[in-house]
Amino acid sequence: MKTRWLWSVFALGLLVAGGLMAYVSVRLMALEDAQVASTRQALADENTRLALWQMDGELAPLVSDEAARPYFQYVPFFPAEGAYTRMFNDMQEGDVLLPSPLLRNQVPQIVVHFQFEPDGTLTSPQVPRGEWRTMAALRFLSQQQIDDAAKQLARVRAATSREQLLNLLPERKLELRDPVLPEMVLADESWAAQNTVNQAEYQQRADAYKQQAVKRKIEQAGQYQMDALQKPIDVREGPMTAVWVGTNLLLARRISLGDSEYVQGCLLDRARIEADLRAAGAEALPNASFRAAPMDPTTVEAANVHRLAALPIEVLPGEVPVVVPEGRSPLRLTMYVAWACLALVALGLAFVLQRTLGLAQRRAEFVSAVSHELRTPLTTFRMYTEMLAAGRIRDEQTRLEYLHTLHSEALRLGHLVENVLAYARLENSSPAGRLETLALPRLLERATERLRLRTEQAGMQLVVEPCPQEISVRADPGAVEQIVFNLVDNACKYAAGASDKRIHVECELDAREVRLVVRDHGPGISREEGTRMFKPFRKSAQAAANSAPGVGLGLTLSRRLARAMGGELRHDAACSSACCFVLHLPRN
Repeated sequence: MKTRWLWSVFALGLLVAGGLMAYVSVRLMALEDAQVASTRQALADENTRLALWQMDGELAPLVSDEAARPYFQYVPFFPAEGAYTRMFNDMQEGDVLLPSPLLRNQVPQIVVHFQFEPDGTLTSPQVPRGEWRTMAALRFLSQQQIDDAAKQLARVRAATSREQLLNLLPERKLELRDPVLPEMVLADESWAAQNTVNQAEYQQRADAYKQQAVKRKIEQAGQYQMDALQKPIDVREGPMTAVWVGTNLLLARRISLGDSEYVQGCLLDRARIEADLRAAGAEALPNASFRAAPMDPTTVEAANVHRLAALPIEVLPGEVPVVVPEGRSPLRLTMYVAWACLALVALGLAFVLQRTLGLAQRRAEFVSAVSHELRTPLTTFRMYTEMLAAGRIRDEQTRLEYLHTLHSEALRLGHLVENVLAYARLENSSPAGRLETLALPRLLERATERLRLRTEQAGMQLVVEPCPQEISVRADPGAVEQIVFNLVDNACKYAAGASDKRIHVECELDAREVRLVVRDHGPGISREEGTRMFKPFRKSAQAAANSAPGVGLGLTLSRRLARAMGGELRHDAACSSACCFVLHLPRN
């Protein structure tokens, strides 16, 4: 009952410790999973930001180029002397016309350029009208190009109107642009297009050209040119803004020429732009897709939309490939070590508890068996000595039998005490220092007399087979005698009821060892008994009362003595006799 209670306490403690460890492990693993997810999300966000930056870099030249275009490039041809002053005035006889750079659309991301005039008329530099169409068809455009551009312009007309665009475009206008005289434009047109000088230098050079042109016009030009120089047209350009009109993406701006307001812009090729964006961010966002982004910035922020800065396009990252750092997590390794330590501690405690309880049980069984073994001969001693001392036994033969019985019981007690003391000495020291080289036949001859006396007391017959030759072993002679005596004593106890009373002691030789075999013809040993017969203190009081005399210490002591000498004691289950024990000793 006490043993079961101790094991129950151990199991309960192990269950509590395991439960706490499991709870801590689950919590820590959840924290680690959250950390891994956070790291993965951070890497995904970094890849997304990198892809957005690359995509904006792909669109930036397109948007900046369109925003920097002068307003007069949105007509097919313009007079060379009218830039920024009277570009949309009626052309005069003798004006030199220059083709607009937009006459041929050389930007693959743009479908068509367009301009809404103050009266709502929709025009395009790629779709000239009247004499301009004839001039363009002669030298610059094919009829097929004009027709294709006209179809795309019809898309713009069907999709939007001047008033709709004005409502979508911001009200703010840029500062008033200084009018630039024709000579300055002609002389500095290529320089301005290249954008190789900063704005301050550009302004200085523009002022210088203006002063020179004014002076030259005053001296050489007629009254018409004087009126034009003195009365330039005020030009105000609004910012180029990207807007969605249905499924069409447009770049558009307001242009104010005096009191007249125009809307200029271009229709973008959405499929081509998305293909370019996908190629630009292919490495960081291979699964990206695109859709129109909300125009309201507050909506974009609230919805956490990945919107491009150059155009109102929302990037849907899809599954973002991230490279998570390889290697085992220190936290996970720590948990493995903790669980391993818990398992080792549990196994250690279970082993110690099992050994302690087993030792306590064996000691209790030993005390019980020894008590029984001592009680029987002591009772015999007391009874026989009382009868002999009182003179109740007058028959001399009976007196001799009683004295013989007392002598046998004394020998048995002496043998019991000898085994217990030898086992105690073996627990505290090693017999290695008592090993010596000795001749095995002489050792057996010395022990034979004691063995024969024991077998005769038990009514058995000792048969000692001599060794085939002189052979020496390195062993403790006292230990060898005690082992052989214990084996013969056990045979006398357990084979006493056999029909064949012989107990054989034989010697077998090998290249490396000598084997002493002790066998009898008794009932033998069961398989279950054979697994525990070498354990110490294996007899309880009940077992001792129902079996041959002894406390179950002889075989344990004999095996430990054999191993202490470098040998071994085994039970040979394959022996032809009923019970057979083999003592292995190393040859010298």
